Amino acid sequence: MTVIAFIGFGEAGGLLAAGLLKAGTEVCAAYDILIDDAKTSAALKAKAEKTGVTASPNAKEAVTGADIIISAVVSDQTLVAAKNVGPHLSAGQYYLDMNSTSPKVKREAAEVIEQSGAYYVEAAVMDLVPPHGLRVPMLLAGEKAVALSIILSEHGMDTTAIGDNIGDASAVKMVRSVFMKGFTAILLECLVAANRLGAEEPILDSLQVSFPDLDWRAVANYYAPRLVNHAKRQAAEMHEVADTLRELGVEPMTALSSAARLGWLADMELANKLDEIPETYAALLQAIRNNE
Repeated sequence: MTVIAFIGFGEAGGLLAAGLLKAGTEVCAAYDILIDDAKTSAALKAKAEKTGVTASPNAKEAVTGADIIISAVVSDQTLVAAKNVGPHLSAGQYYLDMNSTSPKVKREAAEVIEQSGAYYVEAAVMDLVPPHGLRVPMLLAGEKAVALSIILSEHGMDTTAIGDNIGDASAVKMVRSVFMKGFTAILLECLVAANRLGAEEPILDSLQVSFPDLDWRAVANYYAPRLVNHAKRQAAEMHEVADTLRELGVEPMTALSSAARLGWLADMELANKLDEIPETYAALLQAIRNNE
């Protein structure tokens, strides 16, 4: 039986672990740096217990005995996680790095992991983990990408191997994010400016006329809670996108602007200040006005 462990047990890690367990896969353990923080340790342990996973006190204990280790940390911790886990890996283990970062960082992480004899495979998550959960589409790259894709598919995951070169998958993800995160940032900036005029409804009416195939109020409502919950992570990802574009010889003008706008919202820390996460664009705009 294939045994899987997680490094990082945030939203993505938790949802994937729950999906794997439901599919009958053995998930032996998870380690997250939050377990070392007295303020967050109890909540992390409770989440792991509820999911049905052992919360390990360190990376070594988490990965011992696992066939596949899935790294699901925040983007700026990708290399840190690899350096923390690498010394405890052994030949034949798979290390699946699904973090949103540049091809350069993925290649650096691969060098660290492969020193142990373990197989490094990068993954690019090509949509939001919720609501897809275990079935979120992923692109894999690396010499063992095909072999690992076959294994993961047998356990219910939606993976496609696209090449042997580390960085191939993450490059696709980073370029896609220029549009996806850029769209989010543009919508946010547009609505904030419209709100200053008291004109968000006429603006949305106009967008509805110009692009009738989308329900623009539904779109704005969809992004409202996600912006509050994920703006910090998305802003960090856009800096990785900028690095990727520079590697490709493209000046990252839009990527950096998107990072700045998303970072502006993240710095408000609305998730920590509000009793409830805004579920509508109107509630989000009001929260922004109240906290500026």
